[in-house]
Amino acid sequence: MIGIIAGEGDLPKLLVKKLNKKKISFIYINLQPKKILKTNFYNYNIFEISNILKTLKVNNCQKVILVGKVIRPSIHDFKFDKELIKLLPKILLNYKKGDGHLLDVVINFLKKKKITIISCIKYLPELKAENFISISKPDKQDLLDINKGVKLLNHINSKFDIGQSVIINKGYVVAIEGASGTDSMINNSIKIQRKINKNKYSGVLIKIPKKKQDLRVDLPTIGYRTIKNCIRAGVKGIALKKNENIFLDQNKSFDIIKKNNFFIKVID
Repeated sequence: MIGIIAGEGDLPKLLVKKLNKKKISFIYINLQPKKILKTNFYNYNIFEISNILKTLKVNNCQKVILVGKVIRPSIHDFKFDKELIKLLPKILLNYKKGDGHLLDVVINFLKKKKITIISCIKYLPELKAENFISISKPDKQDLLDINKGVKLLNHINSKFDIGQSVIINKGYVVAIEGASGTDSMINNSIKIQRKINKNKYSGVLIKIPKKKQDLRVDLPTIGYRTIKNCIRAGVKGIALKKNENIFLDQNKSFDIIKKNNFFIKVID
């Protein structure tokens, strides 16, 4: 029996659909505020660690998939829970260090409970970014921008647990992702992009994992909305990393990518 601990987004839905299709048994622990009333679906908030562990144990779940976006709760909203109290010192120690450090705390905690974390990609390999064949290709300037973006992300992520993406345009750093996420960064870059582009498409969104990111639970993801926002901002293409990025809505995105001569570049 596989346990799914899920937040928001399309990825949990796709995973459930695939597991049902393959007739793989699972239970679903829903951490969203909106309850899901289905068989084998359990609704808990993120503080109910004892209940979550009990549910996994009762259903003999030794393997767990963490999937979907979970909004980090305020430290002031923590509620009493037997297992949570044990974790609290480590949570407080890592709270300001970023989501990556908090995920490490959760993963190590589950490991001590003899629960193995597996990646959703094991069941959804078709979502890997390299499965998409891009017709348009980056030019020499785009490749230079990609190279600079990768170096910049590797540098800042070796010191700070911050964003997974940047926009580089003709060597200029247009934007670096913050806590608000990739799509917000893209939308906030529109004015700067227009000044540089002068009614032309240029600039690349580079989105890759952080150096110490656990890819079993936190693969950088793009989808149709990301591409649409990029095109609206005048961005020419997106660079992703092989085996380390998820590309949702690939079929849905094909027409808008082709129509706008947009490229998806997968790097090693």
